Amino acid sequence: MRYVFGNWKMNGTLAFAKEYVSKLLGEVRPASVQVALFPPFTALSSFQYLVKDSFLRFGAQNMYYEDAGAFTGEVSPVMLKEIGVDYVLIGHSERRHIFLENDEMLMKKVEAAHRHDIPVVFCVGETLEERRTGATKDVLKRQIILVQDILSRGDIVAYEPVWAIGTGVTPTLDEIEESISWAQELLKADLPVLYGGSVNKSNAIDISGVSGVDGVLVGGASLKVEEFAIIIKAFDQNI
Repeated sequence: MRYVFGNWKMNGTLAFAKEYVSKLLGEVRPASVQVALFPPFTALSSFQYLVKDSFLRFGAQNMYYEDAGAFTGEVSPVMLKEIGVDYVLIGHSERRHIFLENDEMLMKKVEAAHRHDIPVVFCVGETLEERRTGATKDVLKRQIILVQDILSRGDIVAYEPVWAIGTGVTPTLDEIEESISWAQELLKADLPVLYGGSVNKSNAIDISGVSGVDGVLVGGASLKVEEFAIIIKAFDQNI
């Protein structure tokens, strides 16, 4: 099984989501790729109906680690479980760097997701400065060791070098393979490891052929149905 996941971030209205899902279902019929979309919270509850009886799965981009309480603006695992999400993203670099989510908080989020049987897509990755100074392995080790004892079957790890997200710049294929291999070595459980960071229709075929890459977490390109469909087909054909 391979995976093509699309993270819409803070993009897409409910009307956009309805049109998008309808078009995507008409574009692809993947045989051996699991496809999931991570829409904004405003469209999330409708996704359980939009993707019903289809190959599409859906997930949340974030959640808090408490089940309920005075946490203005947050969404709990109980709420996500109620609407039937298949996954929740935890540790995305934008949550780490913009919203200053630290290791302790991320570990609590993983534990909270597991309490409610929600599979986790746990994101890791180094900054450009860390890459330049040769600290990539140390950074990934710190991030993965944090959760290596609690990630379990059904969870997924996504390697996303921070400097490649939304920049149009991607690591070399050798760099991707090296980092993915290191992540797999650190994990105690045999979990899928995805690559993320400026994945698009032009580089999808090459990335799909990298040893150890079990799939991709796509950002901006996942907002374009035709381009996302090409990426899905690239991974479906290159098994």
